[in-house]
Amino acid sequence: MRVLSALLLFSLSPLLAADNPGVKHILDHWNKSKEYAVQIAEQMPAESYVSRPNDAEMTFGEQMVHIANGILFMTKGYAPKPTAFFDQKKTDKETAIADLKTAFDAGAAAIGTFSDADLINKTVDSGEGKMTALEAVILLMDHVEHHRGQAIVYLRYKGIKPVDYRF
Repeated sequence: MRVLSALLLFSLSPLLAADNPGVKHILDHWNKSKEYAVQIAEQMPAESYVSRPNDAEMTFGEQMVHIANGILFMTKGYAPKPTAFFDQKKTDKETAIADLKTAFDAGAAAIGTFSDADLINKTVDSGEGKMTALEAVILLMDHVEHHRGQAIVYLRYKGIKPVDYRF
């Protein structure tokens, strides 16, 4: 019985691997992260895209474009079609939100190039150096979350209650 079970599992493993449930799960979270980031960006009034809590910080618009360019930078080593960086001087609300959407879609395409096995076994250039594909995806998500968290502080600084976090 054990031998039969092992043979069945072995024969089905290519089919299971082809589905890449781990990558699909990551992409589900990536797309939720996109929705959340865009909602945060949409909450800030257009005239406040030039605001910042203090002189040492980026403006809100610069934060949004920085998130977008960070996605492109960190995925350029494994993106199927690397996208040119966005103009860091064009930080108005409409442009910044469009840049975010484009970058998140490019990030999804890059993540989608991996199989579950690639996450552990493939080494990629993350823009921050060589690392496993999984480490590169974690770095990418961490960078987005870091700057999105700063954007939430900017909203609160303006007296705006951010949309509720979700995972």
